[in-house]
Amino acid sequence: MIKIDSKICIQELLERYPRATTAFIKHRMLCVGCPAQAFHTLDARIHGNTVNDMCAAIREAIQTEEKP
Repeated sequence: MIKIDSKICIQELLERYPRATTAFIKHRMLCVGCPAQAFHTLDARIHGNTVNDMCAAIREAIQTEEKP
């Protein structure tokens, strides 16, 4: 299982797992391309979503990337 928690920096997350972009877009979060993504964690940028829901959505997006 992929370890994604609320303390990961958004930029690091997107660099490691580019497919996670789809989770941010799906949840209407503008983190992708934001200059502050290098400094914010998921904790800081939830925008009305729960941390658990957002982490689950990101894991789901990443897992679809890893399937052959």
